[in-house]
Amino acid sequence: MGPAITIGENIHRHRKEAHLTQDDLARHLGVTKASVSKWETGQSYPDVELLPRIAAYFDVTVDALMGYEPQMGKEGIRRECARLREAFATMPFEEAHAQCQKLAHDYYSCYPLLAQIAVLYLNHLDLADGAKRGGLVREAVGLCRRIRSNSNASADIRLAEAVEASLELATGDPQAAIEALEGAPDVDMGTDMLLASAHTALGQADEADKILQGALFQALVLSLNRLAQMAMLYAANPQRVDVAYERAQAIIDAFDLESVYVNTAAIHLSFAMAYMMGGHADRALDCLDAYVWAARALTFPIQLYGDDFFDKTQSWLEDINGIGTSAPRDDALVKRSLVESVAANPAFKALADEPRFKRVIESLREVVR
Repeated sequence: MGPAITIGENIHRHRKEAHLTQDDLARHLGVTKASVSKWETGQSYPDVELLPRIAAYFDVTVDALMGYEPQMGKEGIRRECARLREAFATMPFEEAHAQCQKLAHDYYSCYPLLAQIAVLYLNHLDLADGAKRGGLVREAVGLCRRIRSNSNASADIRLAEAVEASLELATGDPQAAIEALEGAPDVDMGTDMLLASAHTALGQADEADKILQGALFQALVLSLNRLAQMAMLYAANPQRVDVAYERAQAIIDAFDLESVYVNTAAIHLSFAMAYMMGGHADRALDCLDAYVWAARALTFPIQLYGDDFFDKTQSWLEDINGIGTSAPRDDALVKRSLVESVAANPAFKALADEPRFKRVIESLREVVR
């Protein structure tokens, strides 16, 4: 739903607040009382050249007079993103895509919303095929570049840079991905600690704790994903993959991340693929067993929660994340992906007849029932 135009209601409200009659307003504008009455009852709109005069008379902006709000608040963005995730899961791709396009068109200067629509496109690329996929990527990249060119919010810009680079990598253009990230900050200056110190000095311990918990949680998640990516680089050196996996597992165990990080399963999957690339099927199957275990730890509907230690990360996520604590994909797509990421993964083609591999697939299908 686009921004509502409520000019008639607003003229009526402003006129009443100013203790004016319809005749008073009509005389000032040089129109008939009937015209004012039709505006206020929604039967017609004022001529466009009258809008600045009416707005000036009531000392408001033209946008305020019309009731046009080009920005959407956090709750609205979360609500719309949840609706669109469900649309991608339950509707034909074209219909869900059209809904995204309309929302972006209606709120083309709401950069936090445009960033989340670009994220939706990235997370649902697999639903588009052929020319549709290429068109979706071009559209998403266009949104990212608009955000980077026009937004003043560093968080929106950083997200747009990351999404654009991810899209370029997904479509086989690594040089474009590098260019998208040129100038992006590459050193963590520990600003979360400075901010937490400032809140502590003001006696705001809870706010300081929330900031530090959020930054720590984010650092752990990024560390896991970096180790998984390093494993792919080390595929020809199984000893280094072993070390990377041991350290990733140590992080998972130390912070009980299988209960608070919904994408833990993907870490085990990445290591399984690395071991297969190096020709170590038994180790890959061990990782796939861990993948099943992590999948079993998921609770549907998926929400991003904390635990007894990370007891403020939910509030932190709601503050910094456009979709709040919701998962980036609808549960139906998450369940399908849990199975297909293994069963349809070319990396595991050589395991198709292995009894252990078949048990992994059977177990995953039980998880998503």
